[in-house]
Amino acid sequence: MRKYPLIVILLLILVELFAFDIYFPDGKLLPINKEQLQQEKMVTFNTLRDKDGAQKEENWQGIALIPWLNSLTNIPWHNLKIESKDSYSLTFHRLELNENNAFIAMMQDGEELSEYNMRLIFTNYRENAWMRNIKCLRLLDYIPVPKPRQIFFWDQSFAKNGIDFSSGYVPIGNLMPKCFFQDSGDIVFVDEQFRKLCLNYPRELGSVFLHIDEKGNYTLAPDKSSHLKISSQTDLSQLIYVQCGQVAYIKENYVQEIRQMAKVLNWDWESDSLHLIKASKEEIKAGDKPKEINADCWLEF
Repeated sequence: MRKYPLIVILLLILVELFAFDIYFPDGKLLPINKEQLQQEKMVTFNTLRDKDGAQKEENWQGIALIPWLNSLTNIPWHNLKIESKDSYSLTFHRLELNENNAFIAMMQDGEELSEYNMRLIFTNYRENAWMRNIKCLRLLDYIPVPKPRQIFFWDQSFAKNGIDFSSGYVPIGNLMPKCFFQDSGDIVFVDEQFRKLCLNYPRELGSVFLHIDEKGNYTLAPDKSSHLKISSQTDLSQLIYVQCGQVAYIKENYVQEIRQMAKVLNWDWESDSLHLIKASKEEIKAGDKPKEINADCWLEF
């Protein structure tokens, strides 16, 4: 009879030590327990939140989430999905998070938190974007979007659609109705190194501009109020392709790289040609640049 209480105690200890699981883009699973987390480097951070009708400042100790996650894998990931044991979930793009705004809180005001009360705190967001009773973290890979129905030529089509780059900056919100004919949606960007990113407007791109420099190169430029931090070394540099839904735009000098673009973006497309639509439809070989490009022509598959 004495064995049962002992078993119960052991189970409670195991539950207390278990923290959460991490799922990586390649499908691998890594269970994390509280003891492992306690061995990581701790940092101190403060939060200010409304509580009982007044603003309360709280002091926390915990782990900087993003450097820790990156130390566990060298596989690129696009989004972080967090799930709680009571079926609540949150998703963040990796560029919204950094070592200064995302933490696993282990202690509050000098007192150790239980496994249940350990929480993920995102200091750039309100308290409803925090989460405790964590079940798992999922590092999500880029999710391919279908190839577009139409690909327009970047510079001339932007001008025809009334996009004014005289200041050097255009809000992404201006591009949505004029160039993509949508109010919101996921936008895929590809740069000259064929690196890709998928970001949502308005969630992640609401305070981001498309910038053109004096050489005619396009880059993404977040406003100071934006949570996004985009590095030209590790994320995106000069843009050559942008797509939202069925509409895309490509820099003219990269039309010949359409096969590489299809490979990078995981398109279901194996044809050796596509169509150049002008006053009439004309077939061109994939890899060839059209002899004449203007604001009144585009590509179709």
